[in-house]
Amino acid sequence: MNKDVFEAFLATLIKDDKVINEAMNYSLMAPGKRLRPLLLLELLEDFGEDPEKGLHAASAIEMIHTYSLIHDDLPAMDNDDYRRGRLTNHKKFGEATGILAGDGLLTMAFEVASESNISPEKTVKVISRLAKYAGHEGMIQGQMLDMEYTDNDEVTIEQLKETDYHKTGDLLALPLVSACIIAGKEEYIEMFDKIGHELGVAFQIQDDVLDFTSGADVMGKSTSDKDNNKSTYYTLLGEEKATSTYVEMYENIFNELGNDTKFRFEKTRNLIMSMKDRKK
Repeated sequence: MNKDVFEAFLATLIKDDKVINEAMNYSLMAPGKRLRPLLLLELLEDFGEDPEKGLHAASAIEMIHTYSLIHDDLPAMDNDDYRRGRLTNHKKFGEATGILAGDGLLTMAFEVASESNISPEKTVKVISRLAKYAGHEGMIQGQMLDMEYTDNDEVTIEQLKETDYHKTGDLLALPLVSACIIAGKEEYIEMFDKIGHELGVAFQIQDDVLDFTSGADVMGKSTSDKDNNKSTYYTLLGEEKATSTYVEMYENIFNELGNDTKFRFEKTRNLIMSMKDRKK
C-alpha cells in the first residue's frame, strides 16, 4: 500500500478541536517513515490480501509507537528536546500535557483496533497481541531494562539484546504477527514473530551506529545516549563490528524470507531492505 494512503487514513482519526487532541496529533502526524504500519500492510499484500483490512490495526500500532516515543522523551526517561526534527511533545506543550497525550494515544489505539473491518474473532486476537507486545512483558519491559542499564559500565551485549528484543523488537514483530492473523495465515506467526524480533535488534544496533556517526542534525532527534552515558552496541563493539553485526542480521532475515516455498514476500523484503539501507 502507498504510504500516502495510510497517512490520509491516520489523519482522519483525531480532530484538532481540543488541546489534548492537538498534542496527540502533533506527534502522531509528525513526519516519519511509518515502518511499523507499512510492515503490516505490505505483508498483507504479500499474502494476497486487501491491505485496507489492516488500516485500523496499523493505525493502532502507530499510535502505540508514538505514545512510547512521547514518554521516552520525557525528563524522567531520556530527557530529549527533539524528535523527528521538531521539538518533543513535552517541550512543545508542557510535561503534563505530554504525559496525557501519550496516555491518550495508548488508550485510543485499542478503540481504533476494535473498529477494524475484519471478523470479531480476528479483531480480538489482534487486540490481545497489541496488549501483550506493548505491555509490561513486552515493550515496557524493554524500556525498564533500558533505564536499569543506564550509567552501568558492566552491561553486556546479551543484556542489550534482551533490552532491544522487547523495546524495539516487540513493536516490529507486532505488525507482522497482526498481518498473519488478519490474513488467516496463523501458521506463519512463529516465523514472523522471530523475524520481527531479530529485525528489532538489528534496527537498534544500526540506530546506535547512526547516533554516533550521523549526529542530531541528520538523525532529526537528540542523540541522548552520549549525554546519558548509556552503553550501546557502538560503545561496546566499535563501529566496524557493530556494523558487520547488524548487516549480518539483516541478511539472515532476507534468507529466511526467501526460503518460503509458498510466498515470495517481495514487498516485505523491499521494505526491510529500505530499513537496512537507511542513513538516518
